[in-house]
Amino acid sequence: MFAGTPFCSYTLLSMRARLATTPSLGRRLVLTLPLAALGCSSAEGDLPKVAAPPDVLTLEKAMADAVNADRAKQGLPPLAYDERLADIARYHANDMQKNRFFAHESPTSGSLDDRLAKAGYLAAVGRENLAEALDVPRAEDGLMHSPGHRANILSNDVTHIGVGIVRGGIGDPRNLLFVQVFARPVEKESPSEARAKLVGKIEAARAAKGLPAIGESGPLTELADTLIADMPDDIDPSALEGLGKTAVAKLGKMKTNLSGVAVGGARILGSSEYEPPQAILSPGAKSFGIAVADAKDEKGHPALKVLLLVGQ
Repeated sequence: MFAGTPFCSYTLLSMRARLATTPSLGRRLVLTLPLAALGCSSAEGDLPKVAAPPDVLTLEKAMADAVNADRAKQGLPPLAYDERLADIARYHANDMQKNRFFAHESPTSGSLDDRLAKAGYLAAVGRENLAEALDVPRAEDGLMHSPGHRANILSNDVTHIGVGIVRGGIGDPRNLLFVQVFARPVEKESPSEARAKLVGKIEAARAAKGLPAIGESGPLTELADTLIADMPDDIDPSALEGLGKTAVAKLGKMKTNLSGVAVGGARILGSSEYEPPQAILSPGAKSFGIAVADAKDEKGHPALKVLLLVGQ
């Protein structure tokens, strides 16, 4: 008898998605202050690659095909095969086999989040399934009959997949170890590249709501560029409120037609993950200034922080 088939699933949600369930993290916040109110790590790219013989590469692609077949049965689009995700998945499969453990958290490479970062792979969403079985059909069938793993396979928030397989299971040496890694990759951008795209997203979002273009304000942009250095990477609400008060005080000394300013902060991986806040989509918004700077998440992985000032 072959050993039983263990499975384990893992889901890494994007910072924006985590915020939806844990708003206390404060990664997105918008404050509106009237002017009158104040009186006028790891290094990237250091995840080793594990080579696979041609027959194992064939098995990895076969499992990805099986995943897409299961998705097709549910009317879901196929996932693109990503060799970089396959390298990450195969590394973890090899790590588990050599170090005799079966878990998402590795004593050497950490979590899926850590492995993606070490490989220099930016992902808004990451998911991981683990399995040990005799062959691909049995592994995929077992995963599909497990609610958590099935949810990862049929998730609609990922676009890419990579599969890693090594010969020799933890429970039985005749088995194979499988790692499926799912992701929605994010394009790497410099702060200036992201900023230009965010301005475009703001203009497009207003146009979609039938609102007129308002354009950037020189004073607001200069203020945003100055204040973003003092905005913490975790977008702490109290710190953001302090920046808002500073902005109000400075604007109060300028000759403008603004009666107030809305202050918004966000931490993102890339411009594709940014959603313009309601303040900029308000008919009362007159102009805006936006700044983007490099940031780090809680684990020291690269991110971007955004400071938006909306004149009202």
